[in-house]
Amino acid sequence: MKVLLKGASREEVRELIALNETPWVSLFLAPYPPGEASQRATQLENLLRRSEAELDSSGYDRNQAHAMLAPVWEMTDSRMLEEYQDAGLAFYVAPGQFHLYRLPHRVNDAVIIGRRPYIKPLLMPRLATDSFYVLALSKSRVRLLHATPSGITSVPLPDAPAGVDDLPQTDPTGRQAQRHVTPSTRGGASGAMYPGHGGNVFDEKAEVQRYLQAVSNAVERALNRTHDPLVLAGVDYMVSMYRSLNGYAHVIDGHISGSPDHVSDEALCERGVHVLTAHLSRLTTDERDRFEALLQHHPPRASTNLRSILPAAHAGRVARLLVASDQQVWGRYNPDDETISLHDEPLPDDDDLLDIAAQQTVLHNGEAVAVPAADIPGSNGVAAVFRY
Repeated sequence: MKVLLKGASREEVRELIALNETPWVSLFLAPYPPGEASQRATQLENLLRRSEAELDSSGYDRNQAHAMLAPVWEMTDSRMLEEYQDAGLAFYVAPGQFHLYRLPHRVNDAVIIGRRPYIKPLLMPRLATDSFYVLALSKSRVRLLHATPSGITSVPLPDAPAGVDDLPQTDPTGRQAQRHVTPSTRGGASGAMYPGHGGNVFDEKAEVQRYLQAVSNAVERALNRTHDPLVLAGVDYMVSMYRSLNGYAHVIDGHISGSPDHVSDEALCERGVHVLTAHLSRLTTDERDRFEALLQHHPPRASTNLRSILPAAHAGRVARLLVASDQQVWGRYNPDDETISLHDEPLPDDDDLLDIAAQQTVLHNGEAVAVPAADIPGSNGVAAVFRY
């Protein structure tokens, strides 16, 4: 039995699919508002009773079904659920197996009983706007903000200089030196004047670059355990210079333009949502364009036909698969003769064939992602890029 109150990694999903026990009860519990733990516990009880009724109608022994679901029944204590009130939960239960995942996205209450665990909810990416960072840059101040549905928090950067004037001083040769900051004048710029070594030397760009490098190093250390997107905020030239020095892999392309010094944390994060949403829209459009180019110019390398994709997934030919998170295609697939039967409504022993395609893709080390059907090319709720 495995209890992982976190999102599932690709390897963990692969291990789950590879388990041979049957039947599998895949049970999903939506998040509830704070203070409604008792209502959520009641809903979990209802889902469990529905699970037991469906197992009973399938001929599964009632006592064995209750024993199999016992670890989930223990979770109906509202005190146990309260800690995870704001997270969707996925329960996977089979004889001798209990797996619990905390989902990084919303999920609807549901029960699916079949020969295999139902994995599409584990393949849904977390909304990037649910957890992201904003780095506000200026010469006099730096802020790193973390925005989540729970609110906005300031992330400490103990190693970062508070501003350009907070830098340890060195002369242009790299040695410690006295630094005099000249005040800005109308039409001019403030900067550093270093005495000696052939006269006073003004090099504002080098100072700003050294400052931003120190900030970048501090940000990289602060975010070394996350993959959440980072939105930059600042005047254009500083943002551009920061990008050239950046060591964090998840800085997005767009940015919040203009000085952030007099902009509140809340306003910065609100603008960050808009920048991030536009960035994700571009990524979706780019992927669609690349896929449609493959369909047009290299049709053997891509497909939106489930009848072609299922055999390819079982053969390990699918490199990347998109399946609809918000729709099912019920039916049966026989890998021995590659026959497919499709049904408008689920019949006994039917599978969601989109989920089967995703399972086989993951088992053969391909990438499977569950997204809204509207984000998938074509109208079949599935799209695949083939390895060959």
